[in-house]
Amino acid sequence: MERKVFNVSGFDCPVCATKAERYLNKQEDVESARMDFTNNKLYITFKNDAWDCKKLAKVIGKVETNPLNISEVSNNANGKVKVFDKRMKILLVRIIAVVLISLLNIFFLAKEDLTILRTVLYSIAIVAIGYDVTYRVLCHIKNRSNILDHNLLITVAAIGAFVISILEINEEHIMHLGSIHIAMDDGMEAVMVITLFQVGQIIEAVATNKSKAAVMSAVELRVDTAQKITPDGVVTVKPEELEIGDKIIVTNGELIPIDGEVIDGEAYVDTSSLTGEFVPVLAVENSLVYSGCSIKSGSLTVRVSKKYEDSAVSKIIQLISNGGEQKTKADEFIAKFARIYTPLVVGIAIVTFLIGGLISQDWETWVHTGLEILVIGCPCAIVISVPLAFFSAIGLASKNGIVIKGANYLDKLIDMGVLITDKTGTLTHGSFQINKVEAVNGNKEELLEYLYAAECLSKHPIGKAICHDIKTNNFANRVTDFNEIAGYGITVTFEGKKVVAGGEKLLKQEGIDLEPVVENGTIVYCAVDGKYVGYIALSDVIKDNAQPMVNLLHSKNINILLLTGDKEENAKQICNKLGIDRWYSELLPEDKMKYLEKEISSNKKAVAFIGDGINDAPSIIRSDIGIAMGGMGSDIAVENADIIIMNDDPAKVYDAINIAGKARNTSLFNIFFALAIKLAVYILALFFGKESWMMYVAILADTGLTVLLVLNSLLLLYRKVKRKIV
Repeated sequence: MERKVFNVSGFDCPVCATKAERYLNKQEDVESARMDFTNNKLYITFKNDAWDCKKLAKVIGKVETNPLNISEVSNNANGKVKVFDKRMKILLVRIIAVVLISLLNIFFLAKEDLTILRTVLYSIAIVAIGYDVTYRVLCHIKNRSNILDHNLLITVAAIGAFVISILEINEEHIMHLGSIHIAMDDGMEAVMVITLFQVGQIIEAVATNKSKAAVMSAVELRVDTAQKITPDGVVTVKPEELEIGDKIIVTNGELIPIDGEVIDGEAYVDTSSLTGEFVPVLAVENSLVYSGCSIKSGSLTVRVSKKYEDSAVSKIIQLISNGGEQKTKADEFIAKFARIYTPLVVGIAIVTFLIGGLISQDWETWVHTGLEILVIGCPCAIVISVPLAFFSAIGLASKNGIVIKGANYLDKLIDMGVLITDKTGTLTHGSFQINKVEAVNGNKEELLEYLYAAECLSKHPIGKAICHDIKTNNFANRVTDFNEIAGYGITVTFEGKKVVAGGEKLLKQEGIDLEPVVENGTIVYCAVDGKYVGYIALSDVIKDNAQPMVNLLHSKNINILLLTGDKEENAKQICNKLGIDRWYSELLPEDKMKYLEKEISSNKKAVAFIGDGINDAPSIIRSDIGIAMGGMGSDIAVENADIIIMNDDPAKVYDAINIAGKARNTSLFNIFFALAIKLAVYILALFFGKESWMMYVAILADTGLTVLLVLNSLLLLYRKVKRKIV
């Protein structure tokens, strides 16, 4: 199987996009397809040979009449959204031409003997402005797909108004202002129905595209150029051209173009674009710096450590832009809603026309009313604004240092009932300090040397803590056969000797006799060539925001369970201090999986797991919601987690839940507000259906409402995320 992502733009609305998605999923070559209208992306997995853009356009063209812009997404795609495309420009020219024809009819052809000419010009105007809408209706009829959509509603309304206007033209519609004659016949209404609809299409497209662009600009932190150091001096290159090991200079006020390690200089770096934290961080020699962060003061010389497409900001932008790949409950509701709602509107219009006409015998008035109901009933306001609310929520989360990989995880966050948490690196800093060194059968210096050799290549917080004061290269060059066993410890060969460092279980597994010790903190035992040589004790510090996280989640009735590989004494101590509900200690990764499976099977609500994205990767993958801490530089976290907290603040779990709640509330408001307005205008149409202004109110209830709710969804991007004081 091969998975591809395409940029696909040109759909009128999510209903059309969903129709194309359903059709693609019926193709023999397609395993699965998901169209994200909000982000103009198609995610498609092929069973065998993957299609190119031409083949994809040909297949979609069988059910979609609009010309589509299709391109394959690359790792370097910039994710920018065109606010005003070529199709919209052509439509704008057509609108201007029709307005000129209408003005000609109103002011200069208002004579009784020119009635036929006016009718011909109105006919030309209607064809010019509405041929694409009618063409789509005819294609839908031909293909027998999605016939009852907004295109049919508008086409019927426009044709109906035009037919009525032909039957009604008479002298009473001619007004005189001095020497100027004004033709006020109802042909104008027919033209205006479809013209205002097309104007609305442009306004909706601009508002929606601006919303998409605003979300992407919130995370668009790419840099166009980088200052590369070469033997011939500093040259300007594109970040994509940089290779691992290249050296670049970043000065005050500039964005860091690519991930790397500081080799010279000192500067305060603003990491808020990635972490949501606005306090600058001091970067010095050997510090890691990430793309998208800006230099507030000072300058740095940086050695490139990752290629551009693998850098932090590229991954984040890709994750944000792909956030619509998974459907939310709202998306599923909208898909069902659109299939039922439009036929329902057509049925209501017909029933209203028949009942009103039969009772009053005033068929002309009720024809007007029925046509107005068709216009009022267009579902665009709901089907466009609701998915956009969830997309904006993903953008809001990214601005606060939380990367959410899919809109569906917003639903799961709201439904979370249990949070399972790791200890080290999640609730505690993971920045251990050595409190005690106890050598057996040797001296402390030799014990520490063996431990340095064992831990010098480790990425685990304990290994980093042991080696943080030494130059690891001095030991790494003398180490072979490095083997890190998750949850147990490490075995290496150091200068011909086998060194084992880790917990009691690992040493006993290696057949080494030792007397377990009781100490506060974490114990690392060490053995050389099968002989026990001593241990060290390390302590960790609870994070400042660990307590707020527990309190805030408890305020939402979320149960918290600690699973840790640490000792029972340490687990009990931290849980009692923070108020964590339950805990299990001295666990291996597979033990954590066992307890996770038990929680998932016994809970109706979603179960989340939060860890550091390294040892806890299996649990992060298996949980309903996998959350990785401090994922800015962790490839494993980015690959396996559903949600990535870009700094080490555990309370951002609450922020993510809060943002998810805002998205759901906004979408619910949009749905109920839209239905309430449409119902109110429907009632208005029952009383004033014959009035000429009523059709314009109907169009406003469609187009104006759509723009209003799209903007309401966009405003979610600028909301502040506040935490309760508990």
